[in-house]
Amino acid sequence: MTEQETIDLINTEKGTWLSDLGLDDFCSYDAEDDFYIAEVKNRRDYYPTKMIEALKLFTNYHKAQKKGKSFLYIVTDKSGLYVFNISRVIDEVIETGIKKSNLHSTTDFKDDRRIVKYFYLIPETLAIFTKDF
Repeated sequence: MTEQETIDLINTEKGTWLSDLGLDDFCSYDAEDDFYIAEVKNRRDYYPTKMIEALKLFTNYHKAQKKGKSFLYIVTDKSGLYVFNISRVIDEVIETGIKKSNLHSTTDFKDDRRIVKYFYLIPETLAIFTKDF
């Protein structure tokens, strides 16, 4: 599933108007409407907790606050779609504890370089919307 297909699915299922119009390649999130900014991650494998990089978590949480919007973190994997309203569950996410690992520098793994990344693992139970595939 592509980012745009994921955005289209959320818009259809939840009545949002998320769009990437006007966002540049260096924006820290993938879509926006009048109420939300959204980061989309399409993962190949299923994990019962969803990883979010700490930098992305805090950057987008702060941007959403400045814009008077909520930050949605949207994840797809082999099992389905998960939407997290980070603005509502930020404290619960932080309570899971920050993790550190030597991970691929990019999501597509085309580059074998690894860098140290800090991240949180979000339990599926914090999702405000799920859809099985």
